[in-house]
Amino acid sequence: MKVLCLSNRTRINIVEKILDYIAREEKALKTHILYASNLNSSNLNKYLDWMVKLGLVEKYENNRNIAYTITPKGMEILDKLKNLNGVLNSKRDLLSDELVFYRDVFKKTMGSQEFTVSYKSVIGRTGLTYIHLIVRYGDVENLLLSLNDAAVSQYLIRNLAYSLLVSDDTGMPLLIILRNKIVQDVVAKLSSLNTSGRRVKTIVV
Repeated sequence: MKVLCLSNRTRINIVEKILDYIAREEKALKTHILYASNLNSSNLNKYLDWMVKLGLVEKYENNRNIAYTITPKGMEILDKLKNLNGVLNSKRDLLSDELVFYRDVFKKTMGSQEFTVSYKSVIGRTGLTYIHLIVRYGDVENLLLSLNDAAVSQYLIRNLAYSLLVSDDTGMPLLIILRNKIVQDVVAKLSSLNTSGRRVKTIVV
């Protein structure tokens, strides 16, 4: 039974990784998905064929090139998988380079290095439970969203919309870190819609 659980957990992670990569690329070449997923060609074909049948991704062929795009259903499943993996992990460990990045950003913008960053479950006023990245300064907690997209994409909008929803439902302030100024105006406009007292701060690095 233990082996089965580990196997199922691995499949969940693989599916999330493939969908996440395709969503980021918007139209991902199969060869690039192969490298990103770290699967062999045979196993990748099985996953991609399965995703096409379920309507999670669409397949495009042009001469010898094969590419995939994620569907709205695929985006919905990706969001659910991320939440599921967050629950299974209880609290995800951030990579050391991520922590270094956040420390440098907070030191330059807020003059502080005393913080903790981790994934936590938070309960909204509606009773819904969300998994989100949280940054804590002393007794103050903020939702944290880091966007490194170089262009406005469906993936960026969905990530931003999710964080804004969590902020509205929980009443927690949202801190957005933008790693590319190109999307700054769009993020600012979307963040200002239907604020209803929402507290959003954006840092551009």
